[in-house]
Amino acid sequence: MTKHNTPLLLLLLTAVAALWWFETTKRGLTAGIGGAPLDDAWIHMQFARNLATGNGFSYNPGQPTAGSTSPLWTLLLVLPALVSTTAEFLLSAAIWLSALFYLLSVGLAYGFTYALTQTRWAAFGAGLATATAGRFLWAALSGMETTAFAAVSLAAIWAFHRHGLRWWTAALFALASQFRPEGHLLFALAVAVSGMQFLWAEGQRSRGAGEQRGRGEREKESKRARDSVPLTSHFSLFTSHFLPPLLTYALLCAPYALFSLGLTGEPLPNTFYAKAKLESGYGWRYLQQTLWLHWSDNPIAFVLMALGLWPLAKKQPLIPIWFALPFGMAFTVAVLWHHGRYTLPLIPLVMVAAGVAAVWLVAQRSKGAGEQGSRGLLLSSLFSLLLLLGASWHFQNWAVMLGQNTNEINEIDAALGRWLAENTPPDALLAVDDIGAITYLSERRIVDMNGLVSPELWSAVRQPERWRRNAELVRLLSLAEQPPDYVVSFPLWRWEIITNPVAAEEIYHVRTETHTMIFQQDAYVHRVTWPYLHEASPTYPTNATFGQAITLLGYDWTAEGESLSLTLYWQSEAAVDTNYDIFVHVLNEAGDIIAQADQQPVASLAPTSVWQPHDLIRDPYTLPWPAEATAIRLGLYNRDTGARLALPDGVEWVVVSVED
Repeated sequence: MTKHNTPLLLLLLTAVAALWWFETTKRGLTAGIGGAPLDDAWIHMQFARNLATGNGFSYNPGQPTAGSTSPLWTLLLVLPALVSTTAEFLLSAAIWLSALFYLLSVGLAYGFTYALTQTRWAAFGAGLATATAGRFLWAALSGMETTAFAAVSLAAIWAFHRHGLRWWTAALFALASQFRPEGHLLFALAVAVSGMQFLWAEGQRSRGAGEQRGRGEREKESKRARDSVPLTSHFSLFTSHFLPPLLTYALLCAPYALFSLGLTGEPLPNTFYAKAKLESGYGWRYLQQTLWLHWSDNPIAFVLMALGLWPLAKKQPLIPIWFALPFGMAFTVAVLWHHGRYTLPLIPLVMVAAGVAAVWLVAQRSKGAGEQGSRGLLLSSLFSLLLLLGASWHFQNWAVMLGQNTNEINEIDAALGRWLAENTPPDALLAVDDIGAITYLSERRIVDMNGLVSPELWSAVRQPERWRRNAELVRLLSLAEQPPDYVVSFPLWRWEIITNPVAAEEIYHVRTETHTMIFQQDAYVHRVTWPYLHEASPTYPTNATFGQAITLLGYDWTAEGESLSLTLYWQSEAAVDTNYDIFVHVLNEAGDIIAQADQQPVASLAPTSVWQPHDLIRDPYTLPWPAEATAIRLGLYNRDTGARLALPDGVEWVVVSVED
């Protein structure tokens, strides 16, 4: 082994020791149980299992979906899935794989920094800062594609720096984009930088040739060139440079894009369209939180990175441009998901930039960066010590976070998946919030209420208000070819559904004590009586239409003692833009109100503003039914104005007789 390989070996040993420390801390907080800190790791495993068992690129076996944000990561997981699809084996394989890409990222950070600076002490510091970044270590044991995207995008940028835009560097960018869709933006930036460099080089070449001739001759030559050289020649020169890499990139990215287009009509994975909040305005809070996370990864490296943006731009402008990713993500992401994992792959590049900045700062004070002899050793020790100091700020916190996150996934998602496997029929359909471990461990078909693998629910997912989102969701789930048998959800996300007194029945509940990854500490399984029907045959038909839009088709009733169960059947004749309340008055023989109910249909689960033409709604009520009760009067009104909807003859209610 040469002395030049010794720093890299030390870095890798340090990285392995850091992985061991994090894994040990994790298992100390999970009672020795393994697991992943993200439910999303199980999502990739579900795709990989279906591929390995011959069920295609699907989440529910045999139902294709472009629900994987990282198709290349999924394909990598197919290899261990061909050996075994047991949860323990495949999850361990995913974690080992993300850890290997972490180690590769450490090595690449070291190598790229040296390539940029020709200074080994700076390269060692950048690699050390990458190896000891707590959040990056968290990602290394997540079983997710984050470290893979970090490594491959770093390799692509390094190749681009050294060789420019070639077909094989474009292939690296394409592989990165198949680990994370943000890679498409990275390649677009690389093309833009390459285009600017190409135009600059052409301009410099023209100016260099022109300096050898006099001004008048240059003007004549310029005119002759303009007159004699066709535009197609310039175009041909440009395309000969850019066409091979563009074609290479397109060919490698086309399969999954075409797969997605064929299923949803959109070229990107489902997750983008389910999670992107393009209408919500700029995410200042997201940006602030993301920048804080990158600062807290290593404050010293962050400051150095900021100081080194200009010297770095002169060496490779793609890197500082790529650092604008958090500012771009704030246009589409409203919530800081999973500790900022969408921009987490920037961490190794931040450390590379810190190394470049350190060399530049040293060069400002003295000639050279001190690569040789005792000066190099001193600088290496000082730089590494400073970066270790910066990393130590949150190093242990992230180790604890890994354990707490993993414990929560085990206590909520994995626990629900195992319970559902033991307590529901094999053909049960689940409507689920967190889809990963629940689906994998229960081996039940699911509908994803967040739209990640169920694009048919996007119209509901995109509603800005929670009540409206859940109301639209209930309508779509009710009218599906097979409505779900169970709802597995978090209470605050689905409050309007699972707390509904007439539709939801709780059958199971799990809880975790901490609140670091799972959005809530409780999750529930409910049975739901879905309010929208494909057909209805009320016992007592009425066919009374209010306001030319809402028809009372009829009703059912049963009386038991002094209690009346009344079910109304409504049909919408046209879309309604107002939320009307239903009033139900219990009348005595004199026509006095002796009991009543006022609420939106199905206790607000099916508000009228969600109804579409020809929708059928079952609307149940339980009312007091004293001995003197003789009839029921009902109708609709606008709670804000008090105005009632009238029948064609001007009457504002229907009176129905309820006889024993």
